[in-house]
Amino acid sequence: MYLGRNVKMGPYASISWDQVANQPFIPRLPDYIQSTYINATQIYSPNIFGGTIAIGSGNNIFKADNRGIYLGHTAFESASFKVSMDGKLTAVNGMFSGTIDGSTITGGTIRTAGANADRIELSRNGFNSYNLWGEKNGVSVDSGNFSSLDFYYRGEKRGGLSQAAANISLQSTMGDVIVQASTYGKTQFRGTVDFTDAKVKGMTAVFG
Repeated sequence: MYLGRNVKMGPYASISWDQVANQPFIPRLPDYIQSTYINATQIYSPNIFGGTIAIGSGNNIFKADNRGIYLGHTAFESASFKVSMDGKLTAVNGMFSGTIDGSTITGGTIRTAGANADRIELSRNGFNSYNLWGEKNGVSVDSGNFSSLDFYYRGEKRGGLSQAAANISLQSTMGDVIVQASTYGKTQFRGTVDFTDAKVKGMTAVFG
């Protein structure tokens, strides 16, 4: 059957597609696509598979491909923000809220508040507490070869416990050093007690 232009069919007429010669190609959607709508500016679909998604141009771009998601550069390796397929997140800066759970946090400085507030900082140099003026205030733990636990007030060292070579030293830079047990406890010294360079007063020795 050959049909030209301006063919009119009656109300009970029918044409079988199998009888049409030179059938045009009509793409068929895969069975897993149940509902897809495409217009000039939008795509609606329950699932999109394959290829690369790119939004933007140059290095001002967001991309998603088989390496992960990334933005800030056309190359995954150079992007300032990226998440790999195994869940590794790389970012230059960020703000977080809520609970952060993790087994290991590596690098940089961890602080509990900004630079103009009372805070505690943990870095490769140790553990330090500061007041809002940036002065050491409270506990300071040095992580060097000759480590120490020091106590500060308004940037002034008041004393501490330090380790140098084989010696452990307890010092006060201003007031007394008080060693006191509980009401029903006792203070004990073991090993050799050397008072060679000390002045002892107010003590009654009891032997035996």
